[in-house]
Amino acid sequence: MSEFLTFFDEKVKSFPMHLDIYYSKIMSWVITVTKKDCASDYPDSPHDGNDVIIVEVNEPDMSLAFAKAQVELKEWLLEYEGGY
Repeated sequence: MSEFLTFFDEKVKSFPMHLDIYYSKIMSWVITVTKKDCASDYPDSPHDGNDVIIVEVNEPDMSLAFAKAQVELKEWLLEYEGGY
């Protein structure tokens, strides 16, 4: 978890994003990273209305959820921003 949060904290300084972390025993760990009002800038990326969905993880294992979120964030940045 700390590796993901450290990476996110550093990256968000130069690339603004929103992070939501949610837990419930019904849905498990849900980690979502979005970029608000930028869907038109990334038309091939998944989106919700005008927001780009960068990461969307739903996983019962906390460690695995944060590891998946970090991988998804890095893969998205590689594909759409040319690197991280």
